[in-house]
This record gives sequence, structure tokens and C-alpha cells, in this order.
Amino acid sequence: MSDDRLHRLIDAWRDNELSDNQAEELNQILRDSEEARRTFSAEAQLHGLLHCAAAEDAIERVADIPSATLQGGSRVLRRNSRSAWLMLVSAIAAGLIVAVGIQWWNRASLSTPVATLASSENAAWESKLPTMPGSELSPGLLSLRTGVATIRFHSGAEVVVEAPAQLELLSSMRAKLFSGAAVIDVPDSAIGFVIETPDGYAIDYGTRFAVRVDQEEKQSNFEIIEGEIAVHHPGSGDEVRLTGHGQGATVSRQSVVVVDLERQADIARPSENVIRVGTNGRTGSAMRRDEKRHKFIEREFLSVKHTSSGKWDHRSFFAFDVSSVDLDQVGSARLRLNLVPSTRGLVSRLPKTNRFGIYGLTNREKDGWKFGGSWDESPAPADGVLLGTFEVPRSMQRGTFGIQNDKLLDFLRANRDRPVTFILVRETTQIEGVGAGLTHLFASDSHPEAVGPMLEFTVGSEE
Repeated sequence: MSDDRLHRLIDAWRDNELSDNQAEELNQILRDSEEARRTFSAEAQLHGLLHCAAAEDAIERVADIPSATLQGGSRVLRRNSRSAWLMLVSAIAAGLIVAVGIQWWNRASLSTPVATLASSENAAWESKLPTMPGSELSPGLLSLRTGVATIRFHSGAEVVVEAPAQLELLSSMRAKLFSGAAVIDVPDSAIGFVIETPDGYAIDYGTRFAVRVDQEEKQSNFEIIEGEIAVHHPGSGDEVRLTGHGQGATVSRQSVVVVDLERQADIARPSENVIRVGTNGRTGSAMRRDEKRHKFIEREFLSVKHTSSGKWDHRSFFAFDVSSVDLDQVGSARLRLNLVPSTRGLVSRLPKTNRFGIYGLTNREKDGWKFGGSWDESPAPADGVLLGTFEVPRSMQRGTFGIQNDKLLDFLRANRDRPVTFILVRETTQIEGVGAGLTHLFASDSHPEAVGPMLEFTVGSEE
């Protein structure tokens, strides 16, 4: 009997199309050939796994067929009857129940709540899980774009997450922080709570500790606040115990290292100093040259828009006095802007990613600009040089953005003798469709809640 004929018979069995004659033929093949029995058993087990929609790790069990199952199958087949053949299938199916039962239980448990969203402070979410305070949370991923949220696991563990962060709820005793920072408080009822990161994991023994995932450096930093935790490095199997305030551990792809955080702070304190400079009311926006140019100009916002026709474009500008900063001692400069929600237009008319440009004003004839000035009188990109760009997903209406590069610092040094003006524009335009595209709004220093434009200078050694 050829292998093709055997596989055709097995296919007919799998598709419930096996006739009585074919069943007898298959029985005879299986009685006569041990190799055929192994093939059929493997096919039967695979069919059961797929039928039960088991996970990929369960499918891997196909190669691990107990010899007892094969021997039992051989005895049944020797009885030479269709009912005996069905008993073989039943025997294999019984083995499959053990293999896939755990997988089925795991899938069913995904709908069982493991935590509660205890509080949400100025939070913006991107999540399929409920985001209203008091909501029950099943296993799944929470993406916190802005704000702070407290998640109380049913075990009693409490996790305070700081945006931007991604936290996956795995069970009432386990979670994984993919990005961002969190503080974990574990009472006696939740001793053994595990927090995973992309680089390692920590087991808590009744304590409070903090963890921060640094995606750029590809490492996770753990800090003990009180109590005891064990930090593990899966790659090497290394474990370190943190038992005192001020102790920390850094876990990378290569190793786990204990860190004395208090000593690090003492070393860093004299070598780094951050100076922040605001605009002190020197902000403005300009709209297209027409009689309605003041309709959407408000002191609280820096409005930015770009359309294909240019009819309703907005651009904004703001100035800093940096005369009090010794720019020769500055190691780096960063310009920060805070995006705030806008209801002016439709988000759906924007591309998925919107690019913004920041220009430094070099045309001194425009130094005397005023709030609410006309389009032609106001600073424009043609009056300056491009210092950098940043991108904002259309799904985001809150967040901190800006630029940090040598070009920005060089521009500030070259223009330190006068107030330095920056021009903010949106370089991407809206997409085709019906309705006006969204006007992006950034906070000015007159905004009642968000911080306006800010220059941050790092002075001293950055090592």
C-alpha cells in the first residue's frame, strides 16, 4: 500500500467522509504496519489540536506521542472491526484532551477579570480594555499615552503607571511593563507578585519598588523603596536580591548589575544642572490674509494648520530671552512644546503621521512681530532656517514634543544678543475628503493647564 493511499484515507477520515469499505481498508493498513500506525496517530493528534484551536506551543506536542497510546491502538485494531477503529480514535482523543485542555482553559481565562482600574489622573489611553475608573480589567494590554493611572490587581498588588507606558496584565499575580515607569506596592496577600520587562523580571516579597523601562538604552532599572525583591536575568539565570532603600539593579540583554542609587545621585548632582527658560508672554499665531484672520486666534494656543490651498493655514511663533544663560557652558538644548486637545476640524482628514517643522528667525525685520498680526507681517519659514522636525500621530491630542540637537544650540549661541524667535508650522497637509482637517493646538504660556513653550539647557558634564 502506497503512502499516498494512506494519506488519502486519513484525509477522508479527517473530513468525516470515510465509507465503511474505506474504514476497513484503513484498519487493515494500520494492523499490518507499525509505521502507518505512527503516521495515523500523529495525524489524529494534529487534527484534535487544530480542532480545539490550541495555541502553537500545544501543536508542538504532536511529536511527543506516548508509546502506550500506540500499543493500545495496536491491540484495538487487531479486533478487526469498525467499532474497534473508532475506539482507537477515542483513545487518541483522550490523550488530546490532556494536551489541549490546559490551552483551552488558558483561553477561557482571558475573559476573567484580574484587576480593577482604581484611578485615572488626566489620562489618555489607547487600549481595547476599559479605561473608566472602577472598570474590571481582563488580561490584555493597556497603553497609557498621558497622565497617571493606578491598577489594583485582585491579589492586592497595586501598580501606579506613569505615561507614556505600556503595561500588559497577565494574571492577578503577574504583569509585564513594555515601556514607561511604574511603582508597585505589594501587601502580604500578593507576596510573589511578578513584574516582567523586556529585559528581565522581578519577584516581590512584600514591598514597594519602582521600575523604569528605557527603550533607547535597551535596559530596565529597578529601585527598591522598602522591603525586598529578587531581580532575575533570564538569559544568564542570574538573580540579585535588593533589600535596602537606595539599592537598585539594572537589567540589560547581557547582564544584571546591582547599583547604589544614593551614591549615583551624589555623583550626578554637582555635574549636571538643568536651566529652563519660558517665553514670558511672547507668543503669537497668524492666519491667512483675510478679514477673518482673528476669528481663531487665541492667546491660550499656538495654532498650526496646513492645507493644499493654503486658504485656512495657521502658523505660530514665540520668543525666548536667553541673555541670562551662559550658553558657552551649555552641553545641550531642548525645545519643548505641549500638545493640547483641539476640536477645530476632523482628525480623519489628517494623515496617520503629521510632521511639524521648527524654524529659527533670522530676518531681523520681523523681530518686532506682535500677537494677532497679519499674515504678511508675521514671521514665516522663509524668514528663518529649519532647526528640526518632529512627528505627531493623528490619534494623539496630548503629549510633549519638540527638538533637541546641535543645530538648535548653535542657533541660540549665534543669536544670543537678542530675543530668539521660533516659528512653528505643520509640513504635512490634510488628505482628500469632505470636511476641514484638524487644526493642531499647542499650549502657550497663557494656557490655564498645560505648560507653554520651554527651552531646557543642560549645564555641565553629562557623563
